[in-house]
Amino acid sequence: MAGRGWVAVAVAVAERPVVAVRVVRVAGPERAKARELALELAAERAGVAVDRLRLVRAGSGQPVVHGADGALDVAVSISHVHGVIAVAAGSGVAGLGVDVEPIRPVAHQALARRWFPAAEAAWIAEREPGQRSAAFLWLWTQKEALAKARGQGLGGGRGLLRPVAAPDRWPSGPCAEIPAEREVASVAWPVTEQLMLAVATRTAVGLNVRLMDGN
Repeated sequence: MAGRGWVAVAVAVAERPVVAVRVVRVAGPERAKARELALELAAERAGVAVDRLRLVRAGSGQPVVHGADGALDVAVSISHVHGVIAVAAGSGVAGLGVDVEPIRPVAHQALARRWFPAAEAAWIAEREPGQRSAAFLWLWTQKEALAKARGQGLGGGRGLLRPVAAPDRWPSGPCAEIPAEREVASVAWPVTEQLMLAVATRTAVGLNVRLMDGN
């Protein structure tokens, strides 16, 4: 997919696999374009021609990349919403999840009280009024990414009760790295004033994030 780069965030961690994350504004069918980009990134990670790969769904609903001899050792995850797609891919990476949301006004107080643990709802309420919708989406995107990384989905809302990391200052800027101390770790950050991105994985990784205009 051709695109003009907006900004790149590279977080290299020695002796750890790198997850490539691409966030693209698109016009047209987001789902089809996300699948196309997922295959392109998987082909880069695996060092094979993209036309030799296909994307299938596992029983959990997660996308899986297959080559001529079956599934490849390349994890992929896809998110698409409102003219934006996000795709993550990494070789030698387990349990990968990505989620993207446009930063917009939401009913943060009612939604947080309904779906989030009390401590997270309180953290949102403590933000400046103009930050609260973004703070809600900060947590929401992590929960979506974590659910994908676990291969479980949100479980009818149960996954929203899983606690996630909240930043100790606002904004925290680009993430440094995904820590290895938890079974599944996640990071989230506002990559632009309009977009919130989250990545989760079972593997300690470095990140290579690029925002692109695919229109």
